[in-house]
Amino acid sequence: MRHLTLSLVAILALAIPAAADPFAALPIGSQWRVTSLAGEAVPEGAEITLSRGAADSVGGTVICNTWSRPISASGEKLVLGGLTTTKMLCDFDFFKYEFAFNDLLGKVDSVRESAGGIELLTNGAVVISAAR
Repeated sequence: MRHLTLSLVAILALAIPAAADPFAALPIGSQWRVTSLAGEAVPEGAEITLSRGAADSVGGTVICNTWSRPISASGEKLVLGGLTTTKMLCDFDFFKYEFAFNDLLGKVDSVRESAGGIELLTNGAVVISAAR
């Protein structure tokens, strides 16, 4: 009977799919240049970067400011915490990209690899695209 119970446990363990790693496309040490926000290309000169320097945070630059957010997982979902940023006055022409990035990033719940980069998603829709 003991062998039957152990066999059933082993079969069930194999039948249950492993949870997807929400960090798989965003490994520690990775660095990205944001190329589009909500489908709109980020223009030349509006530098926005994203990197994962530690297991529990992401950060980068957004126009002329630096930013960071704590990062964690809830099951298969990515959870980005509150924004910490410098508050330097940047080029006014690029302000909308800074605002859009900060807003969209706060809603991201997953990330996946794409051709030459990554896509950050909210409820399955791509909101931020980035390249190496």
